[in-house]
Amino acid sequence: MTIRILLADEHQAVRQGLRTLLLKNPDFEVVEEADHPEKAVSLAGAVGPEVIVLDLTLAGLQDFRLLHHLAAAAPSAKLIVLSLYGDRQFVLEVLKAGAHGFVLKDRAFEELPLAILAVQDHQTYFSPRLSPRILQDYLEWLRHSESRFRTIFAGSTAGIALVDQEGRIVESNPALQELLGSSQEELNHQEFTKFFQPDEAGGSRELFQELVAGKRRLLQVVKQYRRKDGRLAWGRVTVSPSRAPGVDGHFSLGLLEDITEQKQAELKILDYQEKLHSVALELSLTEERERRRWASELHDHAGQILALAQLKLGALRESASTSLAAPLEEISQLLEQTIHYTRSLSFELSPPILDDLGFEAAVEWLGELLQEQYGIRFKVAADRTPKPLDDELRGLLFQLVRELLIKVVKRAKPNNVAVLITRNDSHLGVKIENDGAELDQSADSIWHSSDGFGLFSIRERLYYLGGHLEVGSGADFGTLVTMRVPLKH
Repeated sequence: MTIRILLADEHQAVRQGLRTLLLKNPDFEVVEEADHPEKAVSLAGAVGPEVIVLDLTLAGLQDFRLLHHLAAAAPSAKLIVLSLYGDRQFVLEVLKAGAHGFVLKDRAFEELPLAILAVQDHQTYFSPRLSPRILQDYLEWLRHSESRFRTIFAGSTAGIALVDQEGRIVESNPALQELLGSSQEELNHQEFTKFFQPDEAGGSRELFQELVAGKRRLLQVVKQYRRKDGRLAWGRVTVSPSRAPGVDGHFSLGLLEDITEQKQAELKILDYQEKLHSVALELSLTEERERRRWASELHDHAGQILALAQLKLGALRESASTSLAAPLEEISQLLEQTIHYTRSLSFELSPPILDDLGFEAAVEWLGELLQEQYGIRFKVAADRTPKPLDDELRGLLFQLVRELLIKVVKRAKPNNVAVLITRNDSHLGVKIENDGAELDQSADSIWHSSDGFGLFSIRERLYYLGGHLEVGSGADFGTLVTMRVPLKH
């Protein structure tokens, strides 16, 4: 099986020489070359090499961030650093930064193939000419780091496991044993996905294999897990390739955080939101029922009483003396104004045309009214398909369209507005297009809506009805607003 190698050196001649050297070994394959740090990181993430051979002068001798970036881009890759500098402290810092091997550049043609084979066998390679003290310092640092790692591993309140390439638990800490209700012996050699729900284990297993193959940098999932006693709990599982001191690179570290309380709180919030949505919908429908009731009261009772009063006043004027003509005329004018105001208020609450002729006719009437008020040309078009709407839904939808049209007229200041009403399967669509200015997306930040423009309330009410709202702007039109709502709520 060939070893995939990425070469990173700023000098083309050096890269060419190294490529020629490595290709003499049929087990080596140079998959890519990079001549600057950004390209090296990008290629490492794209091609997933098993070994990266890097001249550290590519990023500056003391800039070890490149090693961290490469490790993040290709977590399973082994890093071999080439350098002309064999200073003891420098080499030690390179190894601490994550390198698996260090080869003096003037010995690369003799030692690099050996270094590649060594790091692939999970060993650390040093050029033999380096000071033996470097190895002693590195081993001492490893022992100290491993001790710190073991302290963290044992004392962490989060569950931690060391996992092999098959996804089986090799070692677990006390916290994980407590979370799963199992002993160290019971957990050993168990596949970590065993504790997930059966229908979710397969997908997590596939993601883990992608991690092992270097196709992803991190595996993080939120799943229900089952304890030994059968109880279910929620956990956030994070698995990453191990770079812990003293731990071979073919292992991964798994972290299990119990988030049962957090998940239960989220579920409660979602339940409350659904209940609030239900209440809000009922309030909107109740408001519409009240609108229609008050409109009917004004039209059928108050309007009739005022009309009768005007008739009686007219009869009184005919029989009254000349001296009462002026006061009676004034009263007649006041009655006329009251009748006009009452009629306007009735139409504002719920226009009779909405019940008599339907939604499309009411929108046409609204367009004519706005055209008269604002001097804007309105065009309303509808397809000929039937659009069954119950009284409450029809009234609520009309109110939303009116709010949208008024907002478009006042904000965009268009010369032309077109409204298209269509039916698509079981949904009603209303599209409002105009040639005005594009709307300031931050104009109504108080609504906290993604598009500004004070649409939060409209969007929410449509959501309660099972619909949605889209707003867009472009070169060919000022604003395009599209509503879509189920014909039955």
